[in-house]
Amino acid sequence: MFSTRIRLPKISLSLSKFLQMKLNSFLFRFLPFSVSRCYIMFLGRLYYLLNWTEKILIRKTIKHVLGKRIQAPFLHKKVKAAFKGIFDHYHEKLFVGYSNFPRLLKFLRSQVKFAGAENLQAALQDGKGVILVTGHFGAVEFLPGALALNGYPTSMICRFQTTRLRESMGQRAEAVGLHLIDADEGNIILSSMKALKEGRILITECDEFDEWRPDPRRDSYFLNYRLPSDRTLELLRKRSGAQVITALMQRDGQQQYTCNLTPVGNGAAPANLPVHEQCLSVLEKTVEEYPEQWYQWKKFGKIIESLFEVEYDRQEAGYLAPEIGLSVPDQA
Repeated sequence: MFSTRIRLPKISLSLSKFLQMKLNSFLFRFLPFSVSRCYIMFLGRLYYLLNWTEKILIRKTIKHVLGKRIQAPFLHKKVKAAFKGIFDHYHEKLFVGYSNFPRLLKFLRSQVKFAGAENLQAALQDGKGVILVTGHFGAVEFLPGALALNGYPTSMICRFQTTRLRESMGQRAEAVGLHLIDADEGNIILSSMKALKEGRILITECDEFDEWRPDPRRDSYFLNYRLPSDRTLELLRKRSGAQVITALMQRDGQQQYTCNLTPVGNGAAPANLPVHEQCLSVLEKTVEEYPEQWYQWKKFGKIIESLFEVEYDRQEAGYLAPEIGLSVPDQA
């Protein structure tokens, strides 16, 4: 008998664009939070079933980074939780972009709390604005809206995968006084400086690896891997004189979220490091504690995957620990 091989169709879209299909933007207007979350979980699993190479890369990256300090059974649970965290992120993005607007505002007011808000209020007093540095961690999509609803003058650098989301977010941001800086339009540095001069909070992410402006004189370290050191944050800080605070929106479970606000240079990271490296250090500690809430594993995996086999060969040859170091490949 002849054997047949079943070939599943491939999806050329990214996970972000796949989950932002027009039908989904429509459904989110009506579906309750818990139901829409289950729906996105189902679609996410379907996506990775068809894009299994991407799933393997994420799984391999997490195991590669955490495998030296977490035993296999717990590591397997962390990997499963990390995929749920990725789905949670896109669910939160769609919830912010398309859910019933009054319901969204009520949700953000009641479910999000701030730890260290006094640090942010004090930093705003000098009128130079605040550089609020976050990452692809936890419920980051709730951060700008929650700040705006609490009366903070907020601007955020962002990039939209679909025109539909750009239009929806633009309307919703305007309604709550949130200023969005589109990374695909105009000069980001000039727009950011303008926001800071107006005394606003500028939200930016420190782990957009493919958007960094590398400093040829320095390297930085993240999750025990050597990376370039980004000059952008240091440039903004020096030109504006604004204080820098990290903001990581942690999921606490049961639809509860805590934004942890940490001024850099207060002992959370070595104060003699450039501001970008201090922010990376805060993010790194948080990711090590809650790896399932970080959703940059795919991008980070593309950076370090050339070392997977190299380090495996070294370990097989008797090395107790692999040598740290890499050159960053071009990102598509």
